Parts: sequence; structure tokens; C-alpha cells
Amino acid sequence: MNRIDPKEFMEELFFCLKQEDIVKAKALLQFASDSNIDITVQQQALLALGSAPESIAFPLLEYLLKIDISSPELNETLYELILDKSYGNTDLVLKYIHQDHRKSRLVFLQAAGDLMLTDAAPELARVLGEETDKEILIAAVKALGALRLAQYLPTIALAMADPDMEIKQSAIYAMAEMGETKAVDQLFKVITGHDESDLLAIEALAGIQDQHALNCLATLLDSTHTHIRDAAIDQLIEIGKKAVPTLTTATRNAEADYMIHLVTTLGYIGDQSALPTLLDIINVSPKDPNIRQALYEALERLPSTKSAISLVGGLQDGVEAVRMSAARAVDKNLSKVLVAGLKNIVRQEDEEARGAVAALIDAEADNIFNFLLAETSFVTLARDHVVTKADPATRNHFIELLRSKNQEELARSIEEAAPVAAPVKRERALEIYVVDDSKMMLKLYQNKLIKLGYRPRMFESPEKALTAVAVFKPDLIITDLNMPKINGLQLTREIRKKYTRQQLPIIMITTQSDFIQMDENSHHESVNETYLNQSGINAVLHKPFTDEELETAMGRFLNNSK
Repeated sequence: MNRIDPKEFMEELFFCLKQEDIVKAKALLQFASDSNIDITVQQQALLALGSAPESIAFPLLEYLLKIDISSPELNETLYELILDKSYGNTDLVLKYIHQDHRKSRLVFLQAAGDLMLTDAAPELARVLGEETDKEILIAAVKALGALRLAQYLPTIALAMADPDMEIKQSAIYAMAEMGETKAVDQLFKVITGHDESDLLAIEALAGIQDQHALNCLATLLDSTHTHIRDAAIDQLIEIGKKAVPTLTTATRNAEADYMIHLVTTLGYIGDQSALPTLLDIINVSPKDPNIRQALYEALERLPSTKSAISLVGGLQDGVEAVRMSAARAVDKNLSKVLVAGLKNIVRQEDEEARGAVAALIDAEADNIFNFLLAETSFVTLARDHVVTKADPATRNHFIELLRSKNQEELARSIEEAAPVAAPVKRERALEIYVVDDSKMMLKLYQNKLIKLGYRPRMFESPEKALTAVAVFKPDLIITDLNMPKINGLQLTREIRKKYTRQQLPIIMITTQSDFIQMDENSHHESVNETYLNQSGINAVLHKPFTDEELETAMGRFLNNSK
């Protein structure tokens, strides 16, 4: 087809506009497709329409929506002209919303929202009640949400219950745009734990960020559904400092599981304003060791000289995992007060001193040793622990550290006294993958597994663990439940796409009661085996656990591999 002469086309268009001849102008514009006219001429034609009276420009702009214009720039200009001509012309917008041409309807629905044409709200609601076309419904709900009219909250709430996920998603975002308290309540109500829209609603709450929305997000940390908790934690971490007052307030009278997630989230946010609350909680000495461990892990991420006394107390805790968490925090919070406190502990040379020194060494809290190696009591306790109890990897690390600090004599004496490792009574050392976002817990597992004769491989990132599993199948995986971005259940689901429960056992470590069921008659708690089967997990081990409990749990799946 021959291309149209640009000059003749524009002269004819100007004549039609001057004569207000809409019929002839439409006939002319039907030749305005990309194949007939250069893009610069198309741009000139749009500018000409923009300067025409609304009575002729409006129908011609709407007519252009039916013509094939592939240029994004031209389509954007066309929409801007439609917005310009639509401003204050609600009746005309409504007219085109109800026309038969689908593209025109979509554009004018969008315009109603962008121009905040509140008078169009009843018609938008009617579209939502009568229309069946998905794209039209999505455009209508977006426009209605943009108007932010409280009386239409129930209409958008109905759309949030639509079985089509795209419509539901649009309605959730529209509800978030409404932003008021009742909208937040509606979004919170959508989060049931049984629908993929949960995460969309949590994301929408995080986008609002008023106090009521923040309160709701904090409340979700107490959910019994792992994916809800983890999504809320991720969003609160992303919000950051603004969420700290809400989270610290929520710690008041929080139950154990809830408290752990509140403290963990505050640690990941890493804002110093949370420190007084964390120290107050430590000072009342929570009975649950998992809370104490979470507190010391949070303090590791919040370095401050103010925490010195609390960290010294943590090294005297009766639970090994808590002591190691306190030890790692010591490494990041060195101060004169802390060093003085540690020296006083080790000089006692009692069981608490032995436990504190063991935690510092096993956690590889290397910075503190600059101040303790001059203490005879510390050297005695450290040598005894490294020789008789530390795993080979920890022993070697400590020896190398001593040599780097010119402690050659002590390093050599430990090497000479250390027992020769007994040969492993297996054809090969069984390989165990361990996944946990806590460096301290990874170190703890490493120490225990090496002592038991296994070959552990540590992963702080679930993503890296998945990559490794794709390359090599270990004999067993130990994974934490609650981790940012990808939790233990999501990790398990991905692994189960390649390996069954029989092919690759997975032990889940948690502080939660997610897998627990209560017998109504005996009131006895037990692990919900049905849930384990559905989730792909082989066994659950609740923190804190003993070395014997870990070995027994692993033995259920590894005895045949020996």
C-alpha cells in the first residue's frame, strides 16, 4: 500500500476539524496506522486533535483507540490527551465506559480513577456487579480504589473474595490504596493462612504503613502459619526503623513463640532504639531458653557497650546454645566493662567459668582472646576444653589463632595433648547439610556433628542449599523452620520436587508448636504426623535439644547408611 502524503493528510485533517466534520475526520483517521503514516505525522495529528474543541476532539480521540498504533510513545500521548479532555467531563467518561469497544472501555475506566472522578463511583460499582470480562473488572476495581471513597469498601471487599487470583490481587491493592482503618481491617481479615492471596494482603498492609497497619503486621508474627509469619517478618524488616516502636510495644506480655519472632525481627532491623527493650527483657531472665537465645542473637546485630553486663550473664547461662549466642554477641560488643566481667568469671575456674570459656571458643569469638590470653585461669580452662571436648575443626581454628598471636608454646602443647581421631566406622563419613540463618547455630551443629563422626556442610542461605542439593544428594538435611525469604517448609517443598522423604530425610528444627497436636482426652502433646507427611518433613526437633536427642533423631534415618 502506498504511504499517504503527510502534507495532504494534515491539511485535510485541519479542514475537518475547522468544519467540525466528525464523520469525515474519522474516515481520514482510519488511514493513520503505522503502515500508512510516519510516526512524526501521527504525532502532529494528535497535537491537532488536542487543540480542537472538546465536542469534536473527544469522539475522535476515542476513535483512535480502535486504530492500530504500536508506538508506546504515541499511545502515551493519546492517553494524556484523553485525560486532558476528560477532566471535568464525567458524563462523557461514563458514556465511553459503557460502549461496546473493549479497549475504549479499559482506557476510560483507567481515566476515571486517574482523574479521581468521584461522580463515576456508582457506575464503577455497577460494572463490578454486572460485568464478566476479567480485564474490565480489574480496571473497574482499580479505578474505584483510586477514588478512596469509604462507602465502596464493601464493594471492593467482595472483589477480594473473587476466586480469580488476578481480580483478587487487584482488589487487594485497591483496598490498600483506600488506606483507612476499615480498609486495613478488611486486608487483615483476608489473611487466613489457607490462600495464596495471604502474601499479597501482607504486602499491601506493609505499603500502607500507618499505625494500625503496623500493629496488624506485628500481630501476624504470632500466626500459627509459617508463611504468614515469615512474610510479615520480611515486610517489617523492609520497613525498618519505623516499625521498631510497634514491635517493642508488642513485646509487653507476649507469649514465648511470639516474643521470639518480635525479638528476632528487631535484631534484623538493627536499629539501636530497640536496645533498651531487649536489655529490659534480658534483665528479667526469661524462663524460655529460646527467648534468651533470640535476645543474644539480636544483640549481636546491635553492637553497644550498654549490653556488656547482660552478655557476661549470658555466658553463664545453663543452656549451651544460649551461651554460644552470647559469645558471638561478645565478639561484636567488646568494652572495658565486658572484659573486666569476663576476667572475673574465668578466675573462678568453676563450672560456669568452664561453660563460658567453652562457648567463647566454640563460637569462635576470636576478638576477646586478645584480652584473656594473659589470664592464667583462662589458658588453663581453654587448653582443657580444646584438648578434651572441642571438635577437630574448632581445635585447629584455636591453634591457628594462638599462632597468629605468637602463642606458639601453647599451640604446640595442645597439638601434642590432643587425642588422635578414632577411625570412622563407616565406608565413608555421612554427609549432612545444615541450613540455618544463624551463624551461631551453624557453628553449634558443626561442633556436634563432627563429634558424632559426620561430615557437615553449613548453609546460611536456603538458596545456596538448594543449589548444592541439585548437584549432590547428602545423606540427610537439618534445617531451621523460620528463616527470612525462604523458610524451612518452602525449602523442603523445593527439595521434594527432586527427592522423596525416603530418598532424602529432612529434620526440621523449630521453637514453634506448628507441628504439635493436642489429644483432647489425655491433653498429651504429640507431633502431627499427618502434617509432617503433607509438608515433606521426616521429623521435627524442638529447641532446645540435647546431643542425645539430636543423635537419636538422626539415627532413625541414618542407621541403614552406616
